[in-house]
Amino acid sequence: MQGPSGDSDRSIRPFVVPGARIHSRPMQTAFVIITVLVGGTAFGWLARLIFPGRQPLSWAETTLVGIAGSAVGAVVGNWAGVDQGLFEFSPWTIVGSVLGSVAILGIVLFVMDRLGVRQPKPVSAAELAVGGETNRVEFKQTARWNVHTQQRDPALELVISKTVAGFLNSDGGTLLIGVDDAGRPTGLENDLSLGKSPDHDRYQLFLVDHLQRTLGKTSTTLVSISFEPIAGVDVCRLDVEASERPVFLDEPKGPRTADFYVRIGNSTRRLLPDELLRYQESHWG
Repeated sequence: MQGPSGDSDRSIRPFVVPGARIHSRPMQTAFVIITVLVGGTAFGWLARLIFPGRQPLSWAETTLVGIAGSAVGAVVGNWAGVDQGLFEFSPWTIVGSVLGSVAILGIVLFVMDRLGVRQPKPVSAAELAVGGETNRVEFKQTARWNVHTQQRDPALELVISKTVAGFLNSDGGTLLIGVDDAGRPTGLENDLSLGKSPDHDRYQLFLVDHLQRTLGKTSTTLVSISFEPIAGVDVCRLDVEASERPVFLDEPKGPRTADFYVRIGNSTRRLLPDELLRYQESHWG
């Protein structure tokens, strides 16, 4: 365009509604941040399932790596988009977030594997039995069979949930089923006899179902169930990770409850509401 003097007027720009970009940019940035946090967490955990084997990262570390990868992927995705700002929300943001979280976590796991960085090998069930009960180790002779009445006892099943809840709300721990209070292995024969078929798979399904009904599905993902032999008999091992938030126990029958359990010494104790508030503040902040 020629000005009055015949020179090109370079100061003229396409008309933009005043303030339109100013108001939209914070919203665009907010959507990007939400995508990074949610996508990084979700796809970071998904990537953990994609890569098999014992993971050298905890769930919390996996989440942080996933979010970091999601952030990098979102920025790269936006940069690859045509006429797309680095912090503007678009389909490229989602694509980059997904690929970034999975790719970065995969790279981290690969590097840690090459460097030989792995989770420490857990102490065997036999060693735990010899060491006795502590704030992170508990023994239960059975989970279903009452050795005194010689029949199934639902109250014992609830004791298992209370113990697991105590570990979840404390620093984690290991529960051995099929070991008496003195650390002597007694096996799972009586418990197994109560199932439709006396095998470990059925027993594990019973435990998972029971924990999900009493503690919730999310909390149950922090429990790893396996079977190990001690002195010629099999025992069931529940390795419990510490939860990042309070876990309440809801009894499957009767009125709905929300009991809170923690480990105090080598026992599991229920806290009263005022004790719970103080514990929650000191334990989780």
